[in-house]
Amino acid sequence: MRSFLLAVALTGALGLALAITLTTNEPVVDAAPGKNLKIYPKTTDTAQIKKDMKLVAKSLGVQCDHCHDVEDFSKDSNEHKEKARQMMRMVGTINAGLKKDGFKETVNCNTCHRGAEKPKK
Repeated sequence: MRSFLLAVALTGALGLALAITLTTNEPVVDAAPGKNLKIYPKTTDTAQIKKDMKLVAKSLGVQCDHCHDVEDFSKDSNEHKEKARQMMRMVGTINAGLKKDGFKETVNCNTCHRGAEKPKK
C-alpha cells in the first residue's frame, strides 16, 4: 500500500490537472473553448486541454493520432477517443473518492499505464 501511495504521489500532475479542471465550476478561458467537449466543461480553454492531452499521450506512449483524426480533432470516429473519455471519467471518480476520504494524492493515466498503451496486469 505504501509503494502504491508513493507511486500515486509521484505521478499526480495529470490527475491533479484533470481533477481541478473537471471539478471546478468557474470557467478558465484564456483561449477559445474546445469543440465537441464531453469530459471537460465547455468553457475550458484549449491551452489547458492541449497541456493535459500531451500528458495523456506521454502516459500511454502514443501520439495524438492514436485517439484523434488529426484533420479534425473534434470528430468521434476513432474508438480510442471514447475509451479515453471512459478512462478520464474513471480517473475523476477515483480522485473524487480519494479526496472525499481525505487523501491529497491523486491518480492519473500514468498511475497504471506508465508509458504503455495497455497497462501491465
